[in-house]
Amino acid sequence: MPPKYSREITRPIVFGDSLKEQFRTSPCEHACPAGNSIQKMQALAEQGDFTTALRYLRAKNPFPGITGRVCPHFCMDSCNRAHKDGCVNTRALERASADFAERGAALFKRRPPTGKRVSVVGGGPAGLTSAYFLALLGHSVTIYEAQPMLGGVPRYGVPQFRLPRYVVDREVGLVLEYGVRAHVNTRVGVDISMDEIAARADAVILATGVPQENSLSIPGAEKAVKAVEFLRAAALGQYAGTMGNTVAVMGGGGVAFDCAFTARRLGAENVHVICLEKAGEMRAPAEDLELAAREGVHIHNACTMSAIRVSDGVVTGADFYEVKECRFDETGRLTLDPVPDGGHTIRCDTVIFAVGMKTDLSFLGGNAGGLELTPRGWIKVDTRQSTSRAGFFAAGDVSAGPASIARAVGDGRRAAFAAHAFLTGEDARVYALNDEGLIEARDDLAGSAAPYVVQFEDIYGVTQYESHAPEQEAENSCAKPFAELHAGLGAEQAQEEAARCFHCGHCKACGTCVDDCPGYVLELRPYGEAERPEMIHGDECWHCANCRTSCPCGAIGFSFPLRMQV
Repeated sequence: MPPKYSREITRPIVFGDSLKEQFRTSPCEHACPAGNSIQKMQALAEQGDFTTALRYLRAKNPFPGITGRVCPHFCMDSCNRAHKDGCVNTRALERASADFAERGAALFKRRPPTGKRVSVVGGGPAGLTSAYFLALLGHSVTIYEAQPMLGGVPRYGVPQFRLPRYVVDREVGLVLEYGVRAHVNTRVGVDISMDEIAARADAVILATGVPQENSLSIPGAEKAVKAVEFLRAAALGQYAGTMGNTVAVMGGGGVAFDCAFTARRLGAENVHVICLEKAGEMRAPAEDLELAAREGVHIHNACTMSAIRVSDGVVTGADFYEVKECRFDETGRLTLDPVPDGGHTIRCDTVIFAVGMKTDLSFLGGNAGGLELTPRGWIKVDTRQSTSRAGFFAAGDVSAGPASIARAVGDGRRAAFAAHAFLTGEDARVYALNDEGLIEARDDLAGSAAPYVVQFEDIYGVTQYESHAPEQEAENSCAKPFAELHAGLGAEQAQEEAARCFHCGHCKACGTCVDDCPGYVLELRPYGEAERPEMIHGDECWHCANCRTSCPCGAIGFSFPLRMQV
């Protein structure tokens, strides 16, 4: 058979993991929990068309300005370009698309009303994402949120020096623009019952996150400040406590470091992070460790706290000890092997616990409202976010445990389309945006199998790329303690950075295969507003695979005729 091209998409895809025209794909898109069309976004950013790039992003993710700042960048960790001269800064390009796009130009239209009502419990990323897509699909959506404002973790759990509040306001406001109603300061199970919510709706999305914080069963634990409560109070300018000179944070994840950096900005001169993980095995992103080094945060690896010292009701210190090994069972129970004589003491004025979160399903009523749960107490869902109760769907941390905002977005979108199928019977494998900005079912675009993920070794034409180090985001020169740390990439920088993308597994119509074909059976032909390579004399193909080995994207699939395999 002649070469077959894995093509880049030509319209925004809203839902669908397998596309007929994309039987190969990149590690970055495969790794993205939100399902962003990363390569298409980067191709458009390279052209300086940030508005259209934002349109492709918002087709799957209503919060590109948020995830473009605080996502743990699973895409970048998987990027094939890292094997050459450094990964493409996809997160910064996502932010650039959100920042430089023409305001209001990347909006979509709602389908005609279906007459169906959906209640969403929880106004964080998962709930808001579900509401966004359900509204676009024509359903009437109402969110019930316990806090005074929508936004969840991006609003209350991420410090402003990472994520300015105007970005959260802008992107949450976009969801509300599609007619989504919200009842804030409304605690389900207190201000309104779950039964009443279910009676008002034809389907329910549960996206309550993990609102309860774990503690440690150690002496003096009642004097510790809980991490998320601390971050929430700091975000709202309501933290009334005094940090003192020295702060000790128990925990080794991103939340722990957010607490450490926030404590520094609230006046603490010395901050210690005590964590169970060994050096090199920490759950916190590498950039957190780099910032900790710059800001003088002391990290004590492979340790855990054993007591908080209190005198006259005031914290005076913390005892901790070294740990050889630690392990969790399937229910989350922790077992520790301490190091003999490995005890230490820190004099400190404040202790913050950042030791994990847990869900609270009491609002569902007895027996979790009849929903099946996992051994760790999360709501059990299938691959479409459906629960064991018909018409009930769960998304985000309440069903997956504490994860990322990007994961919550992906869960929320899946839950929305599963609820749509339940409500209407329309259940296509692929949904895309049409030229009018409406979501339409496009089962004809669906592939028969998951795409092959192209690895660096698969790109034989990689030598065609010149080495080019990643563009560096500018540091914010503002001296205010909570000013955003990074100013992002400039527009020209973003274009330069986007040009570094290999477009792994997706043809970018560069014409290399045409130039290198010894049989002259390939030709660049018009397609829409561009061109793309096509086979013009398939019967004359030599099956030499020269096109495959010269492709700088690894986008060509090649299978030999049976007569050549005998």
